[in-house]
Amino acid sequence: MKFIYKDLINFLSDKPTIEDLSDKLFQLGHEHEVNNEVFDIEFTPNRGDCLSLNGLSRDLNVFFKKTQPYNFFQEDIEELNLNFKNLSPDICPKVSFLEIEIEDDIKGYKPYIERYFSLLGNKKVNFFTDISNYVSYELGQPTHCFDSAKINDQLIFENKTCKESFHTLLDSHINLAGENCVFSVNNEIVSLAGVMGGMSTACTKKTKKVLIECAYFKPEAIIGKSVKYNLTSDAAHKFERGVDIQSQEKVLRRFIEIIAEHTSIKNIKLQTFDETQASKANIQIDVKRINKILGIDIEKDKFLNYLSKLGFGIEDEIIIPSYRHDIKTQNDLAEEIARVIGYNNIKS
Repeated sequence: MKFIYKDLINFLSDKPTIEDLSDKLFQLGHEHEVNNEVFDIEFTPNRGDCLSLNGLSRDLNVFFKKTQPYNFFQEDIEELNLNFKNLSPDICPKVSFLEIEIEDDIKGYKPYIERYFSLLGNKKVNFFTDISNYVSYELGQPTHCFDSAKINDQLIFENKTCKESFHTLLDSHINLAGENCVFSVNNEIVSLAGVMGGMSTACTKKTKKVLIECAYFKPEAIIGKSVKYNLTSDAAHKFERGVDIQSQEKVLRRFIEIIAEHTSIKNIKLQTFDETQASKANIQIDVKRINKILGIDIEKDKFLNYLSKLGFGIEDEIIIPSYRHDIKTQNDLAEEIARVIGYNNIKS
């Protein structure tokens, strides 16, 4: 994934040089190349949490203090009464919908949005889709934009066996086969969930009222779909690796703020369908075990300080952040400490 150097250091209070930033990224295990102040980073499949400016800066916080450079919409939002049914909550346990209606045409984008397109070579499509793509770059959560006027009946999500043609928003036709996660209206599939939307409900440059879907899909249900149907999909790349199920409201409030920076908003409504069970993933604090795994002698306070800077909660046990799906054992925690210390700094 590509990141613009200027964008990345906006998320860091310390302002490292490209060289310093590159050194620390390598130390953290993020192999990359740098070309014209753009980092092209190859992340291991377990580090889906780093596929955004916000996520990568969280990892860098242990060296360069992380900050949040942009604003989020802070006002209360009216409840949306969407006619929606989730038939597969085991696959999609949480999904939020944001409806926004704007008043004016968009004259141009703010410099940070223009930079995203010009330096990374991304193609502009329409206002809402462009903002969706940028928010995913910034916060790591894909969203999908439906033209609200084209959702004229109940919207349904389900994981079902398909045998039909689907007209993608790239104006290509694919033949769906086997089990697929889909959104549908009136028995018509309008989105191959987690991969790509459909042409029939796609936004255009004339769209003024949009329905933005922001969901968590179990990675196992999305893995392989983009390859199966030969679709290039940044969304699928992220959903396959696991997104942060707790980030939806934050992402949508950021979406609203960016829209408000570009045009007047007539109406905003938000609704979340949440069938998750509240639970925390905990791991026992066992510094002796960490030292035995790595062959080091780190003190408890230093060990916990490193984990805290990486976003872990510290209570009687170590609380795993909702975005770190890869952390399950003491070995995983040992790897985190090894990255911070630097593998080359650990004696054989």
